[in-house]
Amino acid sequence: MIVRSALLVVLIAVIVGLSIVFARPLLGLPSPTASPARTAAATATARPTATVVVVASPSPTMTPSPTPTRTPTTACPPIPAGGRASGLHALTDVRVGHQPGADRVVFEFGQERGAEDDVPRFHVERATSFTAISGQPVPVRGSALWSIRFEGASQADRNGQLVYRGPRDIDPATALVRDVKLVEDFEAQLVWGIGLAQLECPRVTTLRSPLRVVLDFPAAP
Repeated sequence: MIVRSALLVVLIAVIVGLSIVFARPLLGLPSPTASPARTAAATATARPTATVVVVASPSPTMTPSPTPTRTPTTACPPIPAGGRASGLHALTDVRVGHQPGADRVVFEFGQERGAEDDVPRFHVERATSFTAISGQPVPVRGSALWSIRFEGASQADRNGQLVYRGPRDIDPATALVRDVKLVEDFEAQLVWGIGLAQLECPRVTTLRSPLRVVLDFPAAP
């Protein structure tokens, strides 16, 4: 009897519960809401995950600094004459080479009886062309020409014996100096032509032991 009563109570409770659930819409009652914690969990689960896109900024382009260039030379100041007009000096060597920052042309002389201990008198000047004592043109390669004339100098000594036995037309491997050529050797007047790739003003110095006249033309290192 007690069991029947308990079952009857449970059945009545189930019927009442179902009646309440189905009666809410009919009576205009709100549907039961989920707990705030459950709602927040559901919202967090349903919310789309934000995608973070990192755009790398382009690396700055390293622009190489321009190579410094020299302003083209358009004119050179007059070069004072040098040496001493005394006796006779025999040319012994002519050479061309590159030094740091310059192409160098060297004229070397030996000591002659009656000549003082100095290089012969010389003149360094710009030239546009060269002509031998015979009147024949002497071509010298280069865009800018220089002339160096020695007074009291020759390829031979006082006895007429040839001392200088080197080349009369030097074709050097230097970038600036393109040609060094003998133009004239007559009555103790010795003239050489120098051809450059472009105009540069020489620095002229004299040296001793042995006696030398040195022309340095500015050039790339």
